[in-house]
Amino acid sequence: MVTRIELNKGVNLGFEEKEGLLIGRRWGYDIHCEATARTMTVNVYDRKKFKNVDDELHHRYVAYLGLSKRNGAWHVDLVEVDSRYKGKKLANKLYRFVLKTLGITLMAGSSQSVGGRYIWNALAKDRNITVYAKKGVYSKVVDFPKAGKRELKGTLFNLYNTKAAIYAVAA
Repeated sequence: MVTRIELNKGVNLGFEEKEGLLIGRRWGYDIHCEATARTMTVNVYDRKKFKNVDDELHHRYVAYLGLSKRNGAWHVDLVEVDSRYKGKKLANKLYRFVLKTLGITLMAGSSQSVGGRYIWNALAKDRNITVYAKKGVYSKVVDFPKAGKRELKGTLFNLYNTKAAIYAVAA
């Protein structure tokens, strides 16, 4: 079930020592991933902004993507982008990078902010990504929603505030 929520716009992620395995370098950032059988975190660090803390190098923590395994797909639990990096469509780029690099299926979070709905809408416009929805997590009824102005529009059923589940996979 995808419900609409409101979130605070400002967040400061600060500086942190890099964690996880480096899976790529894009847009001037280092992208690291830590994964277990049930959870995955993708962290984005700014290579150019860092400071020394107790003789350890800490980089500016730019973005965070938290995923958990549910029903054969990776459910988006939380996405955060530092306020200083907003407006660069970093979350959108990160979703695309994860889909294409790791070759996983993403499942939309059960609660989506305005920005989250915008990201999924933008994914539906990408020719290299297939966005589809099921009437329920275990349903066999599948819909291929169309991109609207700000959020996805289902052709067979309502996607929001119902039991629908939205997925994305790299084509």
